[in-house]
Amino acid sequence: MKALTKGLIWPWRGLAQRKREDAPASVARPLHAPRALPRPALRWVGPLGKIALRPFNWDYDADIVCRWQSETYALNFAAFHFNDTFASAFRHDLRRAMLDEAHGLFVLDEGPSGGESCGFIWLVVCQNTWTSERYGYINNLYIVPEKRGQKLGESLLGFSDEWFKSRRVSKLRLTVTASNQAACRLYEKGGYEVTRWEMEKEI
Repeated sequence: MKALTKGLIWPWRGLAQRKREDAPASVARPLHAPRALPRPALRWVGPLGKIALRPFNWDYDADIVCRWQSETYALNFAAFHFNDTFASAFRHDLRRAMLDEAHGLFVLDEGPSGGESCGFIWLVVCQNTWTSERYGYINNLYIVPEKRGQKLGESLLGFSDEWFKSRRVSKLRLTVTASNQAACRLYEKGGYEVTRWEMEKEI
């Protein structure tokens, strides 16, 4: 999968490299010249500008995004056990979401020097059938452990704000388990606040 990702997500890497090598040595490149994004990337994210955000691609991304759910759900549900039944159901929902315009699926890739997937976000435009309230929902957000602490989560939340605004959605929601402190801090930093409590007890 890694080899496929490198070859298909960053097909302009070699051409860009050749152009730089062919340039006259006397021509100085501007210090802050904007870099071209490898297509179909949408933007560079994170403080180092080495990771790009792009649309989800079923053929290249479905397997790894499904594998990431093992940790995502384990962090939020203490008794969760990742199994084939769950994996199949999640994969089914992912496939349906990809074909629905109300859903936005996006993947993070390391830049042209790497090309390996390292994060994911799933956005949904929802409408309450009883109240007709329209709102945005962050259904899933994941960053691989080795890339955490690089403000990638903050970048994804910022992108989600823009994505929802472009669809005339002004109220956003998400669900997070209280014990997942790292995620709670991320969302609070992104401007989210508690408006409802989900309460439970064991009997």
